[in-house]
Amino acid sequence: MASTRAPLRRILWVYALVCASVFAVTRLDSIAVVGQYVHLVVAAIFLLTAIRLTRNDPSHFGVALGGLLESPQDDRAAGPLGLFDLGRAIHDALPIAATELGVSLGIAAVVFPIYAAGFYWWTEPAGAFTLTLPPNATSFVLAQLIVVALPEEAFFRGYLQTALSDLEELRLRVLGVKLAPRAWVLQAILFAAIHFIVDPHPARLAVFFPALLFGWTRGWRGGIGAALALHAMSNLYSEILTRSWL
Repeated sequence: MASTRAPLRRILWVYALVCASVFAVTRLDSIAVVGQYVHLVVAAIFLLTAIRLTRNDPSHFGVALGGLLESPQDDRAAGPLGLFDLGRAIHDALPIAATELGVSLGIAAVVFPIYAAGFYWWTEPAGAFTLTLPPNATSFVLAQLIVVALPEEAFFRGYLQTALSDLEELRLRVLGVKLAPRAWVLQAILFAAIHFIVDPHPARLAVFFPALLFGWTRGWRGGIGAALALHAMSNLYSEILTRSWL
């Protein structure tokens, strides 16, 4: 137990520093010139921290994304600003991306109807459901994928859940997936806590439950690809339900 204390303190210090940085940046949201870039800076904090802390073994931390975030393994020309390398990485990652997207759609098919029923019970909408998409739906989806889901999954389910799991010997099967139970639950608590710190409303703590689902998905797939897609889809689905019912 004593041998895990120092690594655990380091993990929690990293989390605390990220929390403090995110909190400080989000306080600038009301400043007209700066506010429009707050979400990008927050995304950079999560993503760059995760990449730096997992750079020695991105596959172990589940953030390789089919090689997309790994260093090139050949001597071919990188191209201007590394664009050739990026193009090859995207090409190589596409088959894995398609598989992980399919997995996330399968999970969504099971979970989303349950969520919709819970949403209806909790909010008690007065009117009938009228399908309403977010304005600029394509931009919204891309933002959820790149600015929200990717950075948060890389940090919480990639770095944090893996680093905590490495300190825990116990493994339990949850719906067939072998997980380190304390690490799985703790990452969800920390995920909910940072949402509450940024926006201190009790409803923000509800993200604890999707964090468990994303963590379970990461444990099942061995990487964050499906969890990333499911995270973005969940945010889009929640937005659609809110606009269509409330």
